[in-house]
Amino acid sequence: MTTTDMSVAYAWSGVSGLVFYLFYGFALMGIFRKAGLKAWPAWVPFFNTWRVLQLGGQRGWLVLIGLIPVVGTLVYLVFLIIAGVRIQSGFGKPGVFYLLAILITPVWYGILAWDGSRWAPKHTPIVPPSGYATPVAPA
Repeated sequence: MTTTDMSVAYAWSGVSGLVFYLFYGFALMGIFRKAGLKAWPAWVPFFNTWRVLQLGGQRGWLVLIGLIPVVGTLVYLVFLIIAGVRIQSGFGKPGVFYLLAILITPVWYGILAWDGSRWAPKHTPIVPPSGYATPVAPA
């Protein structure tokens, strides 16, 4: 592979990475806003996943377990899947809807962010009051 070919490959990977980052950022912004949360965490790596875990009723610090190779990553993924199922049910989606998250993740995020569903969770999100766009009364 020549130097020019490698430069083009690096440029395409950078552009595609930026496109994915922008898409997921906007999708998470939509999900957070529909859930009544502040939207800015959607753009902060690790903290956006921290907030997704909290929205799904999981402890946000579990994202740090994902930094541990192999076993930690698998444990983290289990908690992320549980959070995802809870989030989608909070938007009124059935359990089988999670197949989209597994097979076509961008479609799952897009539907949750931009369809007409309303946030009505059956679980208790573990988001601190400062994470909400409008102040919430303590429980």
